[in-house]
Amino acid sequence: MKKLSAVIIVLLFISSCSTDFSVTTSWKDITIVYGLLDASDTAQYIKVGKAFLDPSTSALTIAQIPDSIYYKDLNVILQDNSNGATIQMEKVDGNSEGLIKDTGIFANVPNTLYKTTQPLNQNDGYTLVVTEPDNGKQITSTTQIVNDFQVLTPSPGIKINFLPKLTYKVNWNSAQDGKIYDLTIRFHYTEININDPLQVQKKYVDWLIFTNYRTGSTQGGLPVSPPYTIQNDNFYAYLNFAIPDDINVHRLVDSCDFMFSVGGEELDTYNQVSIAQQGLTSGQVLPSYTNIQNGLGLFSSRFHKTVANIQIDPRTIDSIACNPLTSHLNFLNEDGELCQ
Repeated sequence: MKKLSAVIIVLLFISSCSTDFSVTTSWKDITIVYGLLDASDTAQYIKVGKAFLDPSTSALTIAQIPDSIYYKDLNVILQDNSNGATIQMEKVDGNSEGLIKDTGIFANVPNTLYKTTQPLNQNDGYTLVVTEPDNGKQITSTTQIVNDFQVLTPSPGIKINFLPKLTYKVNWNSAQDGKIYDLTIRFHYTEININDPLQVQKKYVDWLIFTNYRTGSTQGGLPVSPPYTIQNDNFYAYLNFAIPDDINVHRLVDSCDFMFSVGGEELDTYNQVSIAQQGLTSGQVLPSYTNIQNGLGLFSSRFHKTVANIQIDPRTIDSIACNPLTSHLNFLNEDGELCQ
C-alpha cells in the first residue's frame, strides 16, 4: 500500500486579546473533515475531528485531550453518486497504518482515521456522509474522482538526455476532473565503496520540478500546452546540492522516475485561497475555504502516476561525470571511469 502523504487540517480557536464583552454561551463542537480520494492508491483515508470554542478552558489544554478532538462514535460512508452504492469506512489508528501523526500541541495518540480498501470508480463522483449517531447530525461533501491520464514524454524505452545548455520538455494529456499538477523526478544512482567493492548501495534523490501547475479546464484528454520545459543546467545544480561529497565511493548513474500527482478542483481552490491570504494584514484576512457542509475542512480527489525506470542517454552520463558542478561527486562515465 502506498503511504499517504497528506496534510491533516485541524482548526484551533484561540483568543489572545481582550474584548469589551464576555462570552457566556457553553462550548460548541465544530466538525473538521479532511480527505483526498485517490483511485491510484490501494486505500482511502478520511480524517474527522472536532474543534472547540470553550470560554472556560484553554485551547492548548483541550488540544491534548483525545476525547476533545475526536468523536467517540461516527458513521462514515462514501456514496457513489452514479449508482447510489455505499462504502462503509472503518475506524482505524493511523499510527498503526504507518501514518504517524507528528507531535505538537494536539494529542497524537490515538491518530483516528476512517479507512476503506474498496476500489473507486474513476468515472464517478462520491459524496462523503459523516453521521453522529447520538444526535443525528450529518456532515457531507462531494467530489469528482480524478482519472488516470497519458504521459507523452518521457516515454518508456526512449532514453532521456539532460545535456547542458539544452532543455527537456515534459508533455502529457490532461486528466479528467484534474486541475493542478505536481512533478518530481527521482534520480536513482548506485554507490560502490572504493576500499570494498562488494559494499554496494542503491540510492536516490528527489528533484521537485513543479508544483500547482494549473490547467485551463478539467475536461481531460487534452494536450497540455505548452509542454513544461526543464532547463537542463538545473539538473546539475540540483545533483550538486542534493548529493554529498564522499571520497570513499564511486557512483554509477542508474535511471529516473517521473512522478506526477494531480489534484481536483476543490484542492486547487483551497490552494488559491491560501495563496490569496499571504501578505494580507490582520484587518484584511479572508474567510478560509471549505467545501464541507455543516462542518469545515476539505474533501477532494487526486491521482498519482509514475513513469518509472527511464534510462539516461550515455552522453548525459558522461556529462554528469565531467560537469564542473558534479565532477566532485565521483560519478563514473559511460566507460566506467572517472572523468579525466
